[in-house]
Amino acid sequence: MVAPFAAGIHGGSPLTYDDLYAMADAIPHILWATDAAGEVIYVNRRGVEYTGLRPEERRDSEWHSLIHADDADEARLSWEQAVRTETPYERDLRLRRADGEYRWHGFRTIPVRDADGRVVRWIGTATDIHDQKALEDSLRRSERQTKEMLTLLESLQAAAPVGFGFVDRDLRVVRANDVLATLGHGTMEEQIGRPLAEVLREGWPLVEPIYRRVLDTGAAVLGLEVAAPTVNDPDQVRSWFMNFYPVRVDGEIIGVGLVVVDITRRAMAEEFRSVVMDNMAEGLYTIDADGLLTSMNRAAVRMLGWEEAELRGRDVHSVVHFQRADGTPFPPDDCPLAKTRRQGRPVKVADDTFTRKDGSIFPVSYSAAPLRIGSRDRGAVVVFHDNTESRERQQRELEARHAQKLESLGRLSAGIAHEINTPIQFVGDNTRFLAEAYEEMLALLLVYRECLDGTGQEVSWDDRVARVSEAEQKADIDYLASEVPLAVAQSLEGIERVASLVRAMKSFSYKESNDRSYADLNEALHTTLTVARNEVKYVADVTLDLGEIPEVLCSLGDLNQVFLNLLVNAADAMQGKGKRGQIRVSTRTEGSMVVVSIADNGCGIPSQLQQVIFEPFFTTKEVGKGTGQGLALARAVVDQHAGTIEVNSREGEGTEFVLRLPIDGKRSGPA
Repeated sequence: MVAPFAAGIHGGSPLTYDDLYAMADAIPHILWATDAAGEVIYVNRRGVEYTGLRPEERRDSEWHSLIHADDADEARLSWEQAVRTETPYERDLRLRRADGEYRWHGFRTIPVRDADGRVVRWIGTATDIHDQKALEDSLRRSERQTKEMLTLLESLQAAAPVGFGFVDRDLRVVRANDVLATLGHGTMEEQIGRPLAEVLREGWPLVEPIYRRVLDTGAAVLGLEVAAPTVNDPDQVRSWFMNFYPVRVDGEIIGVGLVVVDITRRAMAEEFRSVVMDNMAEGLYTIDADGLLTSMNRAAVRMLGWEEAELRGRDVHSVVHFQRADGTPFPPDDCPLAKTRRQGRPVKVADDTFTRKDGSIFPVSYSAAPLRIGSRDRGAVVVFHDNTESRERQQRELEARHAQKLESLGRLSAGIAHEINTPIQFVGDNTRFLAEAYEEMLALLLVYRECLDGTGQEVSWDDRVARVSEAEQKADIDYLASEVPLAVAQSLEGIERVASLVRAMKSFSYKESNDRSYADLNEALHTTLTVARNEVKYVADVTLDLGEIPEVLCSLGDLNQVFLNLLVNAADAMQGKGKRGQIRVSTRTEGSMVVVSIADNGCGIPSQLQQVIFEPFFTTKEVGKGTGQGLALARAVVDQHAGTIEVNSREGEGTEFVLRLPIDGKRSGPA
């Protein structure tokens, strides 16, 4: 029979141990008891059902195996310390439930002592606090995230190039970052709590009505642009983009939030762009994705004759680019500008035409590039140049070049006539000699035929021999036998000299064309020397040092003129030397360039004149001996070939002109 445990309340029946066990099994917590050594001696029903261990499994190790591995060491050490010190302990540990899930429990353990104060057992409880723990963790995470967000927001506000601030209903500064603080007097810390009228002083009359309007109406004011001197540097004007927002709490406006963006750079860039666009010499206009004009600068207005307002929103192609130079239609599908919009790629066109408002056509060169906003093409920007003056200048240069060639040919004409006359003269003399020799040889031939004719009267052999001998003596057959071949050879040589000179003249006067072709510059130099032979042969000896060079893409007629001018100048430099000079012509290859050198040992060029000899109309020759266009045109031709020409000269010692010409270049273009 179980002894009573204690008297009942208000005189009721005393509690028995069975009552205590029943109470222990009824509570919603795990309850256990151990002996003084810590060996489990009791677990209530909640503990058995919760953990799935049978009551008889009372070994301490089995119950400790229910603790999560990450908490096991802490639980063991805490229990050992409690047993050693005989003091209670409390820990939050994860306990494995029967289904295998670990859940947080609050463990509480106290010692039970006997009358002598010795620990005889331990009583412990474990309460499921998993949901509470999760809630606490969630609250901690939320609090931590809130702090992090606030810290991040403050950091962003401090670092961002945008001003943030808040003003309460009394128009006092409640919050402001460093950027916004630069608009007012004092540091950011000094501005907090002060009336906005004191902080902004100079600008307060401008913004006060806006603040009050936002507070009174609750409507935001956006996009206000303000330009004003800065407080710290009154000489520096900055531009700001301001936005004012009502701030509400529970529907009530408690103040005004301010967002300010510094647009000084953008304003300066727009002003710079406006100045450049309106003052650039080239015409510029922009079109949208449909080819409709959106803007144009002053130069475009001047060149096209249209005002921007007249063309804005119209299809540019149908107005200024609808016809070619000959007046034939220019279909939009063939238009390079349309291809720029469709394909999103830039184009450059060197020779085209636009049409003015008055219907006149003028030559242009232009480039077009797609106008992108983000990753999408929104239209194109077109920059064009009026080539009318350029074409007129090219025509003038062409005429000057022709005049220079005519001048050169005029100067050389007497020498060329002499060069042709000499071989023609001895060809004529030899031809007359051959005509006389023919008559004599024909007479001798007739005598031979008569002597060999057996149908006539009888003539003795001796008479025939005598007649032939007399005819041969009269014809002087030995003289003819030696002189006729010589006369023929001399005549052929003279004819070849004339033919060579004609070929040289033909090559020298190579037909000019915008189309360039590859040519042998060594052969061109030979040709030019042939043409200039009469100018050179009486004053200088010419030495050729022509290396192995590749053919050069060039306008051969123009280069022949350059070579001729330099050779004639070299010959002129020998005048007054009192002795025969030397002219050396050489060629070589340097990388992608062919180098042509024409040097003489003439009088040289004074150093103060070497910088101006390539200028048009400059000449050191006496009046009537030159137009001063030779070296100027030489430089122009070399420049058009993307080459260089330089002079090395010492007065009294001689001059060398060095031309460097690219081996390869564009096959078409102005020559």
